[in-house]
Amino acid sequence: MKKQMKVMNTALASMLLLIGLSACSTTDKPATSTTPVATTTAKATEAPKAVAKPLVVGIEAEPKSLSPYNATDGNSSGVQGSMFEGLLKLSADMKVVPQLATDYKLSADAKSITFTLRPNVTFHDGSKLTAQGVKDSLDFVRNKANKQARASFFEFVDSITVVDDTHVTITSKSPNSAMAAYMAHSAASILSPAELKKKKDDPNYNMDRNPVGTGPFKFAEWKDGQYVKVVPYDGYWDAEHKAKLESVTYKPVKEASTRVNMLKTGELDVVKNVPSQSAKELSADTTIDISKNPSMDVFYVGANNKLPQYNKEVRQAMNYAVNKEQMIAQVENGYGRVADSAIAPNVIGYAAQKPYEFNVEKAKELMKKGGFEKGFEATLWTRNDTEFVAIAENVSIQLGKIGINAKVVPMESGTLFDKLDSGKDIDMYIGRWSPGTGEADWGLRPNFHSTRIPPSYNNDTFYINKEVDDLLDGALSSSDAKKTQENYDKIQKIVYEDAAWLYLLSPESIIGKRKDVSNVVLLPTGYVDVNNAVKK
Repeated sequence: MKKQMKVMNTALASMLLLIGLSACSTTDKPATSTTPVATTTAKATEAPKAVAKPLVVGIEAEPKSLSPYNATDGNSSGVQGSMFEGLLKLSADMKVVPQLATDYKLSADAKSITFTLRPNVTFHDGSKLTAQGVKDSLDFVRNKANKQARASFFEFVDSITVVDDTHVTITSKSPNSAMAAYMAHSAASILSPAELKKKKDDPNYNMDRNPVGTGPFKFAEWKDGQYVKVVPYDGYWDAEHKAKLESVTYKPVKEASTRVNMLKTGELDVVKNVPSQSAKELSADTTIDISKNPSMDVFYVGANNKLPQYNKEVRQAMNYAVNKEQMIAQVENGYGRVADSAIAPNVIGYAAQKPYEFNVEKAKELMKKGGFEKGFEATLWTRNDTEFVAIAENVSIQLGKIGINAKVVPMESGTLFDKLDSGKDIDMYIGRWSPGTGEADWGLRPNFHSTRIPPSYNNDTFYINKEVDDLLDGALSSSDAKKTQENYDKIQKIVYEDAAWLYLLSPESIIGKRKDVSNVVLLPTGYVDVNNAVKK
């Protein structure tokens, strides 16, 4: 970007510095020009012409919604990212950088952030980006009356003010050291004002199926159960990074083994979350590139704290009963590390804890202390993805050794999310969490703050701890980076010792692509960016 942020408070400066140090990986360097990548022969005097080709991306499940305001799953956001943009974004090296804004300034008290909008930006329907449009868009998502899934994400916002045609200010309810990172999240994307008007005029208008953003691709078609297709937007504001593909088709393929086979045959060009057991095999294929890097994901087992059998002693017993090193070796083929916190090492604010040792006898003692020496019957929900099912079955076998007989129940990811969001009939479930903001607040608050219990929130274990609430709120409101980190240190220690989760592992992200595809970027958040991809 031509202009960079010039003013920030100490806490945010420290945060951005740490973000800059986070690990990332790309399969190729991002595009820096519109150099042709494929040519056709015409006359000898004619310059080569680029030939745009279609790209097919394999995803784990069908999106729940194409509106960034109404979905919280990775499959949805992975598709939305081709069509929508926000004022800020996370770069490939996890720095917060301007996008639809050219500049931003955080107030000295960390209570407000003012954006300078990029000129001459249009939405796919021809609407223009304006300060009023930004306000209307963000006001829409944060208004709980509109029943958007991402409404809670904006609870820190007190008001949004149009300063003039090109400047808008967001004011928080209290000092917020993570405000810039929040505004770089996909949930803070800006929607077309014309689409918002349609929704306001007709509450039944389906924005989930009519995505209109400012991104390099625009929506073309959603064929239920088969694919979502996007095509280049000719009016894209960034001429240097206009789409170079004919189209991108996102194809849901539930079985990981099927996705791998389709990558090998060329039916898919890019596959995210390649199973670790397939990585070695694919690495030997001369037509395929494999890239990996530490992810921000943490796999865990959530247990409903409202049920008496999941008291603290039993939860601790579960942590001692599972051999995580064995799980990493057998299920992840060594592509991962033991989860020694509720957030991964490359998340800003991470603090390592002493992992629970594998000790079945100690686990049995804790089961007795917790009043469940003989164990109990349980249900373990999981996504019907190969990796998730393998982890669930491994957990089930190991918990069985201390008398917890957990029946594994696989289901489509959208169905699982709906069941968890409802807050009903939750027993145990396999979870995987990665903070899209890249920092600790969004790694911890959605999962452990008492205001985030279901319905519609992410604290599906119903974990409630007032000290954790106060520390989370204090960390976010502090403009002192040292104090903020001290709070995060304490939170991670408490929720780990409390065994708020059964902490499993932090995997490496593995992505596979055909060798004739370049400029595919894998962020530590797990997002696969194909916006500047080229296919020869």
